Amino acid sequence: MPINRESLWAALPSTSKGVPLHISYDPRSDRLVYPSNKSIHLRSLSRPSVSTQFTGHIAATSVAKFSPSGYYIASGDISGTVKVFDSSSVTDDPEIVKGSFSIISGRINDLAWDSESKRIIAVGDGKERFGHCFTFDSGNSVGEIAGHSAQVNAVDIRPVRPFRAATAADDNALVWLTGPPFRFAKAVRGEHTNFATDVKFAVDGAWVVSVGMDRKVVVYDGREGDVLAKVDNAHAGGILAVSSAKNEDGTCVFATASTDGKVKLWTYQDTRIDNVYTWDVTTEHLVGVTFTTTNKLVAVSLSGDLYYLSAGETTPIQTIYGHQKAITALRVTSDGKKLYTGSYDGRLIEWNISSGESTVVAGSGHSNLIVGIVETSGKIFTAAWDDMVKVINGTEFMSKSLSAPSQPKGVAVASNHVVLATEDVVYVYTTELAPVSKYKANSITTLCASGSIVAIGAQDGSVTLLSVPDLKPKSTNIPPSRASVSALAFSPQIDDQGRHLLAIGDSTGKIAVVNASDGSVVTTRWAFHTARVTSIAWRADGKYAVTGGLDTNIFIYSVDKPAKNVKTLGAHKDGVNGVAWAGDDKIVSIGADACVKWWNVAL
Repeated sequence: MPINRESLWAALPSTSKGVPLHISYDPRSDRLVYPSNKSIHLRSLSRPSVSTQFTGHIAATSVAKFSPSGYYIASGDISGTVKVFDSSSVTDDPEIVKGSFSIISGRINDLAWDSESKRIIAVGDGKERFGHCFTFDSGNSVGEIAGHSAQVNAVDIRPVRPFRAATAADDNALVWLTGPPFRFAKAVRGEHTNFATDVKFAVDGAWVVSVGMDRKVVVYDGREGDVLAKVDNAHAGGILAVSSAKNEDGTCVFATASTDGKVKLWTYQDTRIDNVYTWDVTTEHLVGVTFTTTNKLVAVSLSGDLYYLSAGETTPIQTIYGHQKAITALRVTSDGKKLYTGSYDGRLIEWNISSGESTVVAGSGHSNLIVGIVETSGKIFTAAWDDMVKVINGTEFMSKSLSAPSQPKGVAVASNHVVLATEDVVYVYTTELAPVSKYKANSITTLCASGSIVAIGAQDGSVTLLSVPDLKPKSTNIPPSRASVSALAFSPQIDDQGRHLLAIGDSTGKIAVVNASDGSVVTTRWAFHTARVTSIAWRADGKYAVTGGLDTNIFIYSVDKPAKNVKTLGAHKDGVNGVAWAGDDKIVSIGADACVKWWNVAL
């Protein structure tokens, strides 16, 4: 293939405040599975930069669970659909989907497999019912979920026979089900005084534990559902998640994750619940936790960060950072060693390109969508919809910043100056962010720069060239596009015919290449995108350009052979937001799926 995906740096789990996140671990493949935006991610635990993405859902995903065998994954979304797919070869091939079932008329909050990997119980927030039990391959009903008067937050199935199931809900109750086929047996009420958020059986099925926002931990008999023991104020905050495992000595334990930022390890023996270990994880709320191997866990914060925990260490031994929201800007540093990415929520991440390790840029950062990241004089500059331009030194925002007059449309670097465009004005600043000049324009949509020239695109399709730093208009007459200009990029050098090429992408997917020196058209045949062009980047030799679009596709075009291209379709779920070269045979892309993807190119 001309374009072949080399690696995927996955998005972080999607989270909501006060809502438990149910994640799952498969010891056979050493992978985590979790929901993120409209995708499901399978992420290697030992090599976090190695991930696989399932994009079969059309609505935002909410939960994913490995089957006990590890061969299948069941995932749910906010529309009430559950999909079952093969975990061993996740691709965009629809053949991997074993089944797609409409379970309830609202969000799927949790899923549970039986120990035979045959039956699934899905629960959530439906209008006619709050859950259902069905076979994983045919979708045949094998029970009903009844007994609750509010949305069900969690479900678990006893891992040994006789099978039992327990559900926890916003009506503060735990409902006991017998089966299969699973039927209502009894409801345990009055133990929780606030939302019951999660429930989990012991590995040997001897007991089951429930947790809630009332900070309580309650243990029940695993066969009959009778209350055995409870702890009030187990955490300093509401408890959102619980996971169970078996110690090396054979005793069953469970771990709880709370909004107080702590994970606690508990034992239940002789009608006593004892806290045997505590991890001080983060100052953020924790929304999920799962055991991986004996005495090792992964906890998830509200920001989606993954914390690796190990007995013997009271703080995380490793933290995986990334993005939860759509990534909107990227920059490969001039030395080719680092990648900076910024997202819709204002988070900025520094990546080590060789290792894939990530770090959140610390300090007083942005609070809204990052529109651009540029580099000059050894500094990184960022502009965002919080109307701020900020400076980064390594992995930390510097105190120096600039309050933009209005919302930025883009940022560029020209003649060792920072150029900022708002909707109707272009501003030039020094690298110390001191104002130099400004230029009044109409309906600016984007900009790019090269050397001492900046190009601005407008809503009416026009492109204007300005000199930097004085911002005097150039006399070059650039032919206007038929639609709004959405992306601009100068070639990095003058070609062998003395042309300085400018690629102009518009909102209909068309790209024209012109000679910026005289405005002559080089080609208008780069026209294979079917939706708005979001990003254009030239290779260092100026002979090829890579483009990304809202149509989810990536194309590589040639100046010498404009009618031909190489492509990868469906590169990012819901659209490609940015592309860049990282050498002559490698490109990096970002998208609305909050993923960073690396591609090998053969031209």
